[in-house]
Amino acid sequence: MKINWRLIRYIFGVLLLMEAGFMGLSTVVALYYHYTLGESDWWTLLLGTAITATVGFVTWFGSREHSTKITTREGFLVVSMSWFVFCLLSMIPLRLSGACDDISSAFLEAMSGFTTTGCTTITDLEMQPHGILFWRHLMQWMGGLGIVVFSLALLPLIGAGATQVFGAETNGLSVDKLRPKIDETARRLWGIYMLLTVACAVLYGLGDMGWFDAVCHSFSTMASGGFSTHSDSIGHFHSAYIEYVCIVFLFLTSINFNLFYMLSRGHVGLMWKNEELRWFAGAVAGFTVLFMLLNYLTRLNGLIPADDMATLGDGTLECTLRASMFHTLTIISSAGYQAEYFDYNLWGSIFWLPTLLMMVMGGCSSSTAGGLKVVRFVVLIKNGRNQFLHALMPRSYSNVRLNGQALSDNAVFKILAMLSIYLMLLVVSIFILQCFGLNFETSIGTAISALGNTGPALGDTGPAFTWAWLPAAAKWYLSFLMLVGRLEIFTVMVIFTPMFWKN
Repeated sequence: MKINWRLIRYIFGVLLLMEAGFMGLSTVVALYYHYTLGESDWWTLLLGTAITATVGFVTWFGSREHSTKITTREGFLVVSMSWFVFCLLSMIPLRLSGACDDISSAFLEAMSGFTTTGCTTITDLEMQPHGILFWRHLMQWMGGLGIVVFSLALLPLIGAGATQVFGAETNGLSVDKLRPKIDETARRLWGIYMLLTVACAVLYGLGDMGWFDAVCHSFSTMASGGFSTHSDSIGHFHSAYIEYVCIVFLFLTSINFNLFYMLSRGHVGLMWKNEELRWFAGAVAGFTVLFMLLNYLTRLNGLIPADDMATLGDGTLECTLRASMFHTLTIISSAGYQAEYFDYNLWGSIFWLPTLLMMVMGGCSSSTAGGLKVVRFVVLIKNGRNQFLHALMPRSYSNVRLNGQALSDNAVFKILAMLSIYLMLLVVSIFILQCFGLNFETSIGTAISALGNTGPALGDTGPAFTWAWLPAAAKWYLSFLMLVGRLEIFTVMVIFTPMFWKN
């Protein structure tokens, strides 16, 4: 069967018109600051809006007569290509305004925004006009929302294809179970996402943030993105209150959004009954305690230079707890914010392994967090336990159970296959980044960070550095890795197989 390009163009047209609307909102913000502060970035956003709207309208208008039947293969194309096209048009204001020095940097910035990775190629954030800063954060908000709602919004059109593209991720609250009331589900998820964004902005604004900063940071916090209006991120405000607000909302955004949907329908008990959520809460608590112990161990034994000791905090219990919680949540949620006491590059290599493990693991499935997702690690641990039991008692057999339900062997095999491909892609990526001139330490951290959509990495791409210095080829390759990581590997990688393109 040939690919239904007319329907794909129609969907692209609708999505680009939506993107033009959001870019138009950023233009309004830029115009406000043009008349109040004399900033001149409004024309770059206006031109970007006009180009995006024109491309979207022409694509939509020329494809109105289309078949509504779409295959799984076309579903994969829609999802993968839409993110690429979004970034291609979204980078126009970033490049024309001078915020990014070249096209590769502008594309990486846009991809980092939409995939909610949070790394940046802009070295002077404080000098950027408000319209550009607002657009960067709005891109992250759209990207975070898209991963939650995009599949649900397309389900009536794509049908079974969307279920296979996005999957239920074996979380016990699958897309199939929500599908009979898909319109209501999409509206509720939109409402929940927007309500949490407003609450986050208000709480930020009640602290030491200005309201512009509060709105922008609420966008990136809810998306688990990590973009900031300041080069030193959350640490710029020197506020324990703001850090605690950030900690709370990063935890909320790392939870399966389907659980929020069920909570809105009054099913309160399902929240704690969800096994993935319990494992995630346990992981957050465990890593927090681990980093507190490592903090005290580092201080006690003088494992880092005295000049770097201040990055661990002032040594009080409250400060150590806050720094450890912030580090845990900002990494495991893939936000990548920097707090007042936050630069694990300077804390010593003893902190690196658990930090990289959190980047790989990420948050819960169907959340805005990145990583491989906690539920997959839960299944792997339970499957490993079953294999040990089977080795001791060869005649015994038991399925992996999640939320009281037995998983099929096929579901477990999919997770094992995804982990295998992830590891192979990671090894290849580390080698490729070394070929681009990155040292081994930086290559490992950058590859894991890009695949996990975290942002800060190790070495020369750590929390205190931007990615502006990377070679152009490395920027394009890392943009690809961000997309692969955000769309769960299979969605993107499958379109590079010869079988995909056969009729």
